[in-house]
Amino acid sequence: MRSVAGVVGVAVALVVGPYPSSWGISTAPAAPTPTPSPSASWNPSKLPAAWKDVTSLRVLPAWPRQNNDVRLMVHCPTGANHATVGSTAFALKGSRRVYREVGIGLSDRGLGRDTASISYYALPGPHTVTLRCVKVTIDHATRIRKIRVLSRVTVSMVVRRFDIAQFFACFPIEPC
Repeated sequence: MRSVAGVVGVAVALVVGPYPSSWGISTAPAAPTPTPSPSASWNPSKLPAAWKDVTSLRVLPAWPRQNNDVRLMVHCPTGANHATVGSTAFALKGSRRVYREVGIGLSDRGLGRDTASISYYALPGPHTVTLRCVKVTIDHATRIRKIRVLSRVTVSMVVRRFDIAQFFACFPIEPC
């Protein structure tokens, strides 16, 4: 019965066309997209001013396993000169601290990257990763630091259970 319905559907599509006119979909070929001239090419030094004040954090992979490393990519406002990224998933073995922060230095454009290790002892499940962009000023005469938080952002990360099979070329399709 399904094959009959399929044959009827194909016959109707051939007679009517790809879309009935009552749907309002045009089947005319699309107009060619204009190619940008060399003078109008994208220039990274002339970003929109609002983009320079955006705070963003990317954690790759988003679903790491226990005992894995994650890549942290950071963008802070141009006024910041340092960033700290913290999570409960970054706790070290044998440490009594549950929450650990990783410091990241920033470039002139506010970009930074670093790697953090997910502990084997981190609990599987959701964890929050918090980024703080700070402006650190030091009085060299008194050696007193003033830390001013410019922006914050939080993203979620799911830690999966450790699996020893990730280190071997054993797939469910092929026997080991």
